[in-house]
This record gives sequence, C-alpha cells and structure tokens, in this order.
Amino acid sequence: MSQLEGIRDLKVADENAEVIIKFNDVCKTYTLYRNDQERFRALFFKPRNPILHHALDHVNLEIRKGEAVGIMGDNGSGKSTMLKTITGVTFPDHGNVEVKGMVAALLELTAGFSLEMTGRQNIYLKGYILGLDDDEIKVIEEKVVDFAELGDYIDQPVRTYSSGMKMRLGFAINVNIAPDILVVDEALSVGDAAFKVKCKNKIKEVIEDSDVTVLYVSHNAASVKEICPRSIYLKKGKIMFDGPTEETHLVYLVDKRSMQIKNVTARIEKFNNMIDASDGNVAVLKKKLKKNTDRLEKLKADLEQFKQDLENYRKEHYKDNQ
Repeated sequence: MSQLEGIRDLKVADENAEVIIKFNDVCKTYTLYRNDQERFRALFFKPRNPILHHALDHVNLEIRKGEAVGIMGDNGSGKSTMLKTITGVTFPDHGNVEVKGMVAALLELTAGFSLEMTGRQNIYLKGYILGLDDDEIKVIEEKVVDFAELGDYIDQPVRTYSSGMKMRLGFAINVNIAPDILVVDEALSVGDAAFKVKCKNKIKEVIEDSDVTVLYVSHNAASVKEICPRSIYLKKGKIMFDGPTEETHLVYLVDKRSMQIKNVTARIEKFNNMIDASDGNVAVLKKKLKKNTDRLEKLKADLEQFKQDLENYRKEHYKDNQ
C-alpha cells in the first residue's frame, strides 16, 4: 500500500507553464575504488585503469512548474544522483542543470547543520542557506519548532541530538519553507510510527499545492501512479523512457524481465556445462538447474504479459496516431 495513499488528484502539467527544472546534456561520473588504500593513493597519484561509474550519461530533461514527476529505476540507475544535482548537493562533470525556485529536498535531511549551534539557530542557518531573510525565517520558526517536537532540546546544541532528532529537525525545516520544488524519497524514515504519519500527512499537504513542482522517487509503482501522471525510467545513468507513468512502468517491467531472462539463461547454460563436465554426483547441480529452468518459464510468461499490456495501453491511448 502507498505510504501517501489518499492523494487522488494527479498534478497534470500545464503545457504553457514555465520550465522550472532543465537538464542540458548532463553527465556525472564517479571513480570506484577497490579498497581504502587505493582511494587514499588517488589523492596523490592519478589512478591507473580506474573503474568509472557513469551515474548520469548525457541526460536531457525539462520539468514544468506545478508538474509531478516520478523517477523509476533499479538501485544504481542514477536516481539519487539526478536528485542531488537538482538540490545542489553535487554538480555535473559536463552540461548544466537549471533550477528556478526554492528546493525542499526530503533526502539528506541533516546536511548543512552546525553541530555546535542550537536547533533553533540551525533553523536560521538552514534558512539563510536556502536564501530566506530574517523576516521569512521568523514566519516559519515556530511552525518548525512545533512540527519537530523536540521540546527543550530545540535550544540545545545539535551535537547533543540523536540521529532521529536531527532528522526530525531537518524534515520540519524542509517541509515548512513553502518550496517551489519538493523532492521526495518515499523510503525516507523519520522517527517513530506516530511521527511518520505526521510527516506523510505534511508531504500530502505540500504536494496538493498546485504551484509546487514534485519529484517523487519510490520503488512502489502504485504510489508513483497515484501521485505522478508522468514518470522517467532511468537505467545506468540514461533516460530510457519519459512519458505517462502507466506506460513508463510497463516499459520498465518489460526491460527488467528481459534482463532477468538473459541472466537466468546464462546460469542454466553454466549448470548444463558443469553437469556435462562432471564425473561425480550431479544431483545438487540438477536441482539448481531445475529451479532456474522453472524460473525461466515464469519470467518468460511475465514478459509476454507485460508486452501485451504495453501494446494494449498504446493501442488505447495512441489510437488517434495510428
């Protein structure tokens, strides 16, 4: 079940609305190290034959004001890097990202805190970082204090806070600044069960504001469909598909099942070769072979169903173009 169940009115984009987020041929590459020693040596010497991870690979994208866009993809597909470039946590190696307006990112909630300053002072610090002036911060100060529910700790140094308390304060600041852009990771975990419900209700409230642009990351397809009429499918740093959420999800499923079939087929071939080469007891290998063969049949059936669903969707929604 969707954590944000209850948001029924999808935020459909106005084609004449201002482009508020734009990616222009954006690339971001990270160097991966085999161990800490190799990482340390790289501080002084250029690594030989480095392992490169292309988190974003020539990404071009436009998102308009008031639009709600879901981001789909497996772990390592580039979702977090895309969001971090929007929020200014990281910067592209190539190309540029244009963002117009204030961004509230429910991602790395404790980023930017000063541990020696009190919670209340950090409200002002975060406000200044986000471009607010004193009068604007005063307007949200008590809202943040009330929402965070830190009691007397709000006037104690943040270094005395638990990680959960820091998360509460960070969340309270980000959702109360009246953002132009809200970036949400549904996997975000903040506090106990009662506080999580409070957080979800606040996110709903912000999302339902028609002027707020929403970027929503979730592994729960149902929740993405519920909130976002448009979604982007990322794979290995590339945009594989950008369109209606239902269609994007089906494209993702077809691609994922195709890759799973390829991997399972390779394992079956490996087990067959091991059985042929063995002159001993192959019962365990045959058991594994049977398990993978059964899985392959199930994956193939899934793939055919997803392909049919995708074909039916396109026939229904694009019949005027046929």
